Amino acid sequence: MTIQIDDAFIWEWHRKYDDPAVAGDDKDYHEFIGRVRDEINSNGTLSREIFLEIWRWKGAMRVIRHVKLEEYDSLYAPAFRRAANAPPERKLYELLEGAKKLPGVEAPTGSTLIHFIHPETMPIIDVRTVEVLYAARRISTKRRELESYEEFRNAIDRIRRECPKRTLREIDRALFAYHKLVLDNNGKQRKKHLC
Repeated sequence: MTIQIDDAFIWEWHRKYDDPAVAGDDKDYHEFIGRVRDEINSNGTLSREIFLEIWRWKGAMRVIRHVKLEEYDSLYAPAFRRAANAPPERKLYELLEGAKKLPGVEAPTGSTLIHFIHPETMPIIDVRTVEVLYAARRISTKRRELESYEEFRNAIDRIRRECPKRTLREIDRALFAYHKLVLDNNGKQRKKHLC
């Protein structure tokens, strides 16, 4: 059975995101949105403090050892400034492409950082959202890397156009909750689920 991602799906599943068994992190999320907006408006980039807080929120502390925090002001802050000002299709490239590649940052964490800079337009590429979109045949790969981000971003954007009453955050919450409650660790539907 193909998953039908439409207005009814988003309405039903985004509300389940608030269940503590799913995520329940919207308070932190909304706080970060306001703080990042203030920083971008005043400094044009993210402070090291906000960067680390978003990193913790994403749950990426296990790989923080790969980040070169001693080079934050000379390497990371300028990259976030470039990404903030780049067109949507180039934002993630400013963090991950070639010689610009930020140590320790891959597509999931990079898209999370960019999402907080542009929360209405830039989705977070995450294992759960990717697997639901793949199961729904909205994207052609489950890969979560720079090269697959544009297909992912375009799929989310198509859903936003098809469901104009829904925000990017509601779409993300719905996909995340559906995966957490219905799909198994391989992105396949469980035989029985409690939904």
